[in-house]
Amino acid sequence: MNPSKTSALETEVSDLKKLVSNLLDKVEKLTAENTALREEVRHLRKLKGQPKIRPNKKTPEDGKDKKDSKPASSSGNTTPPKSKRQRSQKPGQTAKPKPTSVQEKICQAEGVQDNWRSKGYQDFTHIDLELKFTTTRYRREVWLTPEGQTVIAPLPAHVKGRFGDNLTALVLDLYHSCSVTQPLLLDWLHSHGCPISEGKLNDLLIHGHEQFHQEREDILETGIACSRMLLVDDTGARHDGKNGYCTVIGNDAFTVFASTPSKSRVNFLTLLQGKCRSHVLNSVAISYMKQVKMADKWVDALAAYGETHFLNKAAWDAFLDDHKMSSKEQRRKATEAVLKAGLLDNGFPEAMIIHSDGARQFDTAFDHSLCWFHASRPLAKLIPANKQERAASDWIEKQYWHLYDDIEAYCLAPTETRKAQITQDFNHWVTTQVDYPDLQYELGKLHRAREELLLVLEYPWLPLHNNLSERQIREYVKRRKISGGTRSTLGQRCRDVFASLKKTCKLHGVSFSRYLTDRISGGEIIPRLSDLIREKSAQLMNSSAYSF
Repeated sequence: MNPSKTSALETEVSDLKKLVSNLLDKVEKLTAENTALREEVRHLRKLKGQPKIRPNKKTPEDGKDKKDSKPASSSGNTTPPKSKRQRSQKPGQTAKPKPTSVQEKICQAEGVQDNWRSKGYQDFTHIDLELKFTTTRYRREVWLTPEGQTVIAPLPAHVKGRFGDNLTALVLDLYHSCSVTQPLLLDWLHSHGCPISEGKLNDLLIHGHEQFHQEREDILETGIACSRMLLVDDTGARHDGKNGYCTVIGNDAFTVFASTPSKSRVNFLTLLQGKCRSHVLNSVAISYMKQVKMADKWVDALAAYGETHFLNKAAWDAFLDDHKMSSKEQRRKATEAVLKAGLLDNGFPEAMIIHSDGARQFDTAFDHSLCWFHASRPLAKLIPANKQERAASDWIEKQYWHLYDDIEAYCLAPTETRKAQITQDFNHWVTTQVDYPDLQYELGKLHRAREELLLVLEYPWLPLHNNLSERQIREYVKRRKISGGTRSTLGQRCRDVFASLKKTCKLHGVSFSRYLTDRISGGEIIPRLSDLIREKSAQLMNSSAYSF
């Protein structure tokens, strides 16, 4: 090849490389600018920004757990302006609790004359606190019998260890109810004269709470058995330096938290089973496999076994391995099917409705109801480019909330006529043709979610939003911001258990502090939470809202 042509070609290639490099730099800058502008739009519209989640901790090659030298970065989201929050109390109600015990003392006036007339008393309430730690040294008599046996005087019945029941309840209350971190709690105890070590404080927080673990399991079992609808949601929950998830399951009668490394549909169905894990291959499982369009050859192969019960997950996985089912998707669908069948075999209500924010791990297995607030967010996030698109977006969003108001009024007084009218209005609205491709795409998504959005017309007692589970899961969001995550498996389990008990107590108007003291001391004055769930569920079932 001619050297001059080679030199010219090399020069041209070099120029092209520079041009590509410059274009990539410009694309990167424009992308960053576009992201910043979208964040600004979210801020002005009071929408949530995208959270920044730290990556999982890498395991060192030497197997030792080394702490990162860089501090954890905080979320870079800008907080949207806060709007006025509606009062949760009705007019005339007060948020402060009534005093538990009141001591009365008479304050006598000075210089009272005989011709004065008494006009009664003017009350003034004074509240104070006396907090002190008391240390008691029990001097136990020691005797030696003629037979050489040593007899030691027993301790009082209420003394179960070095630290008393009230102290243990206070520690648990401050840690779980007030979100006090363990180092701050230790410092607070020391500043008030409590001689407790860091290790013993950790033991009080996570050890010896089997009764609480059992009551949490009873809450889940009883709550599901007494419910027709479950509100679910999830959020991030780091454990041992790795990203995980916390799922909340509950309704107006109970709340249960569960932290797991996954948030798949298999994980959700496993959580619903509670402590009674069951894998059943029967007609229900086969029907589910057909519903999710599993491969016909595998459906036919598994259907040939009739009804088969597997002892545990290991037995089910071994069964799939024996049949050479290596596809992850096929194994997932088959596992979902046997878990659903196992749920129904254990007594799970077949007509249960799952209400969520639209996360796909919560649908398919049972009837699914969708939150109207979450469904509207894609409409609010659209950024119109001109006046026509802005007008179309405003009109569509306005009609959406008109439909919401109509359904809200329908739930208070449901009739077949109003139900038919709302269905017709929704179908007309969601099929509207607009000259705005992004908006048309979002309308198509809402059209596909039509049955989930309008399920409330069939069951007017269903909520239109997911606010209750959002408020409940806020407990973990707050914990994540304060403490980061858990380290030990037992610590993670305790956090789930006490968060479940705390939120369930609040739903029934039970003081969490008194509940802890009652259970630890063995008083059993406060009823079992499962009994309170049965009572409240019966009241909800008998209400007029459930009679339609």
